[in-house]
Amino acid sequence: MGVASCQEEAKQMCRKTIALLVCLTFSLPLLGCREKTAQFDPGLARDFFPLAPESVWTYRVNSKSQHNTYVVTDKAVGEKYVPSLNVTGQVVEEYYNVDRGGTRPIVYITKNGYWTRLSGLDYSKEDIEAPAWGRSEEGDFMPAILTPGVNWRSQIFPFGHMPGSFDIRQLHRTFFEPADVVVPAGHFAGCIRIETEALYEGGSYAKIGKPLRLVYEDYYAPHVGLIKTRALEGSIRGGEVERVELIRFLAPHTSSTSTPPHSGEVNGGGGLSGGR
Repeated sequence: MGVASCQEEAKQMCRKTIALLVCLTFSLPLLGCREKTAQFDPGLARDFFPLAPESVWTYRVNSKSQHNTYVVTDKAVGEKYVPSLNVTGQVVEEYYNVDRGGTRPIVYITKNGYWTRLSGLDYSKEDIEAPAWGRSEEGDFMPAILTPGVNWRSQIFPFGHMPGSFDIRQLHRTFFEPADVVVPAGHFAGCIRIETEALYEGGSYAKIGKPLRLVYEDYYAPHVGLIKTRALEGSIRGGEVERVELIRFLAPHTSSTSTPPHSGEVNGGGGLSGGR
């Protein structure tokens, strides 16, 4: 190879090196922007399950297992003493727009740092009453202070402790959602996702010798509450059997056009009952 050829090749390599350095110089800021993601704000840890009186959440439930789509509306009433249960808790009225749905109360109480949910209740005139067989009790429903990286176990007794009834054993994990969660009510940032492995056992499941396994994904937005639930069959990769999505939220002392804090492009937000 001649001297002239070597000099020309060296010039070409030099030009390529300069072009590569220029490209990297301008692309690094862009790469930095792309890698920047939302971070969890510990100051919001108490704001994922708001129960301010007069708040109203409206959900659309698409149940493939029941071959039905319907609407559920939750309204926070406030703290009350319930003589029939001998507890003081936060009362939420839940209305189903289906046959024999009607309005039923749910009572939330806190114990040992967790919410407990009491349902399966009814009204007798204006008093909250439990059915003769007892009440549906979900202890350790979720942490009162919700942060990522929390694991815990809980158990649901859908028909109280009535002999022969089934129960649901659950394992929960919490994760921070760096991307917005989109539902019909809008875009919600800074959400916490709770993944729950649920095992339905005993009662009718014991008779057929086959427990039911479901996985739930519940998404909670700060200042809002539950915005989305997915129920999956068997595992996190299983087929979807039910989806609950927030379609509207009315905060207390605001109009229907108000926007809750940290909700992005939103027409509403919230929710309490969950898909379980």
